[in-house]
Amino acid sequence: MKLVYVITQGGWGGAQAHVFDLISSAVQLNNQIWIICGSTGRLTDEIKHIFPKVHVIVLDDLCREVSFSHDLKAVMYLRRIFRRVKPDIIHLHSAKAGTIGRIAAYHISPVIYTVHGWAFTTGVSKKRALLAIAVERVLQPLTARYICVSKFDYNLGIKKGLMNKRHPGTVIHNGVRKEVFQHSLIKKHPTIVMAARFDVPKRQDLLIRALEKISDKSLHLILLGDGPKLLACQELANNLNIENRVHFLGSVTNVREYYADADIVMLISDYEALPISIIEGLASAKPIIASNVGGINELIQNNGFLVANSVNEIVQCVQLLLENRNLRNDMGQKSFEMFQNEYTERKMLSKTFNLYNSVMQIKR
Repeated sequence: MKLVYVITQGGWGGAQAHVFDLISSAVQLNNQIWIICGSTGRLTDEIKHIFPKVHVIVLDDLCREVSFSHDLKAVMYLRRIFRRVKPDIIHLHSAKAGTIGRIAAYHISPVIYTVHGWAFTTGVSKKRALLAIAVERVLQPLTARYICVSKFDYNLGIKKGLMNKRHPGTVIHNGVRKEVFQHSLIKKHPTIVMAARFDVPKRQDLLIRALEKISDKSLHLILLGDGPKLLACQELANNLNIENRVHFLGSVTNVREYYADADIVMLISDYEALPISIIEGLASAKPIIASNVGGINELIQNNGFLVANSVNEIVQCVQLLLENRNLRNDMGQKSFEMFQNEYTERKMLSKTFNLYNSVMQIKR
């Protein structure tokens, strides 16, 4: 099978990790693979290094920003590639690649579009949401199948009339592989870890403010990731005089090694789909505290706390877990059980490749 994957950015995040896992499995199944990105980064670097037979193409005109000239060039370049490759399936990831890719693939190959959170999800501006819905309705006839990574996004797509019998959608949860990391032999203080890019919609700032108010002054916060809001968060920690307890470690490749030593895994955000960072927390058997937005409530039931983006509410939940080791252990065990039942990489890959085969049958 010839598979072409398209994603806007070649760096690293939840969507990129998801695409990497799909490509890894597709290579093992002896498929011919192309990946097209709008930029280079960890995703493109690792694919070139680990899977040298995968064709990696970078299109500078495939960018997140709306630009008529760049977008038109991206459509033309992509269409040229699609015509040359003649893929059996084109699998698109991220909103911009999903838009440009579907236009470029018109009457060439069937398109599967994975929704890693709709561009009109709860939390975005009304103007942006209305525009995104209008664009998505125009693109609906060009979509063979939708994959939603959360029930929340699936229900939202149905509500907006974007999925139907002719252009159906299905829920395939993100999944991660099981890995075991050892705790450090010596742990000096309780620790919270949040792994996320310092950019909209993430709210590391609220977590930093909460740390300053928590009564246990031995608590440390580890923030993994980088991005345009990193400097502002560092300045906030300095202004609150807690810079010695907030550790900005940048982008790392071994998030779960840090989770292994964490007492609590957290994600504070204004909107989300189904965050892989939380699924990795489940796989690490940790209690989770996260914002009650998007599909996060599918990941947190009796294994942690859902919070409003309120400093006081964050403080209360953190202190409750810190003061109760048995509760932390019980919630951590429930996290791992949830991971094993619903969010393994094997289950995600099996469902995705079954969908590929069903689309191929329709194509014939």
